[in-house]
Amino acid sequence: MSFKMNLVTNVPSLTKALVSTLFCVSVGCYVYIYRTSLDEPKQTVCPFIGLVPGFIFYAPWTLLTATFYENNPFSLTFSIIVLLFCGKYLERAWGSRELLKFIVITAILSNIVTWFGLVFTFYLSGDDTYLYQIQINGMAGVFSAFLVAFKHLVPEHRLAILGGKISIRVKNLLGVATAVSIASLILMKAIVFYNLVNIGWIIGWIYIRFFKYQDGIQGDQSEAFAIHTFFPEFLHPVVMIISNHVYDLLVKLKCCKPGARSYRDLELGSTTPQPGSARAEAERRRALALKALDMRLSKPQEPTSDNSVIFDADEHK
Repeated sequence: MSFKMNLVTNVPSLTKALVSTLFCVSVGCYVYIYRTSLDEPKQTVCPFIGLVPGFIFYAPWTLLTATFYENNPFSLTFSIIVLLFCGKYLERAWGSRELLKFIVITAILSNIVTWFGLVFTFYLSGDDTYLYQIQINGMAGVFSAFLVAFKHLVPEHRLAILGGKISIRVKNLLGVATAVSIASLILMKAIVFYNLVNIGWIIGWIYIRFFKYQDGIQGDQSEAFAIHTFFPEFLHPVVMIISNHVYDLLVKLKCCKPGARSYRDLELGSTTPQPGSARAEAERRRALALKALDMRLSKPQEPTSDNSVIFDADEHK
């Protein structure tokens, strides 16, 4: 019970606003669909909030609003819980402004890429269902980006479920989410959910890796956060080769700044920050600050035998 109370108390202001927006927007869409279904029984989309590919030029704001619309009460409840937990932690670790920027960037870009994918599928198949009957909505892209953020902040910590009977390291949660998205695509043809999950985490990684400022340093090019660490070990050589070529292309297009050391060396793990360097000192300060923050957030207020989800702040080997 103490964890449940802790989840809904002392919630930072931005997280409260995001949860309220998610709830109000979703309920408003439910009302709209219900009222329109009285005249059009097959009405299942909300084109002025959810992103319907064929209507995007008439409602471009849906690139953002679609993220705050969950199209059924079960996904809405799940999203509220996840947003409360993740938003509360990340807002305290990053600050409100940085968290808001991260959410907006990952939400809009994951929706844009998913929209391109559906339009491309329409041109290949000629089936206008992909333009007018499929709707892009939900926070799946943002949540998968959150998992990248947690891998960056506390990769070795564990998420314990059912009183510790089931536990998983934070850095492995993204693999679980990817597996669920693949299963959903195969079993339920959930193409939107699959795209959002797998595009969202890539966008989140790119932002943290190259653009997010931490202690005055742009990006985090440590080996532990390299792109190949998100894939099974047997795929590392292939991923490193592809990622190096993609990075070279982005540098030529001036989308990324070339570092003092080549990204190729960083990806292959042949270099590490030199002791005493600005980056090494920044990483040391960040690690100490995050450890202190995590211990403070995760310290239980009183013993509990409740079988709720808990976030274990103890370091594990």
